[in-house]
Amino acid sequence: MASQLLRSTFQQTKKLLGCGSYIKHQRVGIRKQWMSQLPKSDASHVPPAFLSAENKWLSLQFDQNQKNYPYVWLRDNCKCSKCYHEVASQRLLQFVDLDIDVEAKSMHVSESGKDIFINWSDGHEGFYPLSFLEGEHFPAFSDPLRQVKQELWGSELQGQIPTFQFSDILTKDEDLFAWLTALHTKGFAVIENAEREVGQIHKVADRVAYLKRTYYGDTFQVTVKLDPNNIAWTGTGIDFHSDLCALYNQPGMQMLHCIKQSSSGGSNILADTFKIIPELQKEEPDVYNTLKNTLFEFTDIGTEFNDFNFRSSKPAFSYDYEGHLRQVSIHFGRHHSMNVPADKVYDVYKALKVFFHYLHKKENMVEYKMSEGDIICMDNRRLVHGRSEYTIDPSIEGVQRHLEGGYIDWDEMNSCYRVLFKRLGKKE
Repeated sequence: MASQLLRSTFQQTKKLLGCGSYIKHQRVGIRKQWMSQLPKSDASHVPPAFLSAENKWLSLQFDQNQKNYPYVWLRDNCKCSKCYHEVASQRLLQFVDLDIDVEAKSMHVSESGKDIFINWSDGHEGFYPLSFLEGEHFPAFSDPLRQVKQELWGSELQGQIPTFQFSDILTKDEDLFAWLTALHTKGFAVIENAEREVGQIHKVADRVAYLKRTYYGDTFQVTVKLDPNNIAWTGTGIDFHSDLCALYNQPGMQMLHCIKQSSSGGSNILADTFKIIPELQKEEPDVYNTLKNTLFEFTDIGTEFNDFNFRSSKPAFSYDYEGHLRQVSIHFGRHHSMNVPADKVYDVYKALKVFFHYLHKKENMVEYKMSEGDIICMDNRRLVHGRSEYTIDPSIEGVQRHLEGGYIDWDEMNSCYRVLFKRLGKKE
């Protein structure tokens, strides 16, 4: 629609003004704006595009919305074959050769009405598909994920956990997209009816991109070990924690596949810290500030494929540059120290005690005991999880509880979401 309007109005203007194949821009000081030269009877045909030398931008009208594109950005984003490699989707124009004070001398529209050409003061003719310009915004990122809103939750999620079928995730893009959406909004989902053997989370990861390899391998097996280097390999209960806090960037999304479940105990507990932390900030500001500003030392030391010794120093709550919660780091079965003077240690412990009290409130928790074939999927930077104690019957031979775990980073999850968003024809 916009391209048809652009074509028709430009052609009418050329005929009325006799200005050839281009449209002159307004001059600073002279302010000779060519649109004002249209006869009053043709006011309804004012073209939806003009160049402004005063503001140094191109203005386009899309469905009653005016968008402005600065000259320097347009020159940098020329889509002609000399400036842009279409297959690689990358610029060919070297930034060192870009004139940031470039001026637009004239503009014309293609015969199809779908492209704009601008003659620049550096002698280049720029090429800009209207479809490309329509998708760009200032100020904003044209990213569909920015429209996805988090849905914070507490115990009301009990019995309402987003659930998907394993076979659908592997074969249907709509279900895969819905699963990714649930993980972006709620940070938690369950996949049911996977085969009860190792390798199933590999199949899920392959639908997205690939598994994140860590010092425990591509995946890890959660069973009882005689010489564990992690308490997850025991039957003891585990308090709320995030995985692999010894890494500065913790794995994004964790999957746990239940291959064999214990007869008693072994339930998972989960809490949404992105809901709890703002409540803590409002009700216990001193506690919040202590945990936000204290640097904790997280370590992970042991032997798996080789000897490892990982360490990070970071606060419990980390924020991005826009001030949004980015990552929660809670794993106090692992850390051994905190970077505070001795006389402040009790204050930090008191703050931790209050925070864990919030985590364990019934209204903030969800409990879920996996059935065999279930895969629980959780945002490892947002949710904290734990496990109730389970017992092993020494009179029974063989493995009595077996989970396989693995991770996918959010960059790969986000990429898959955008690909499916476009493939499935979703609208922002």
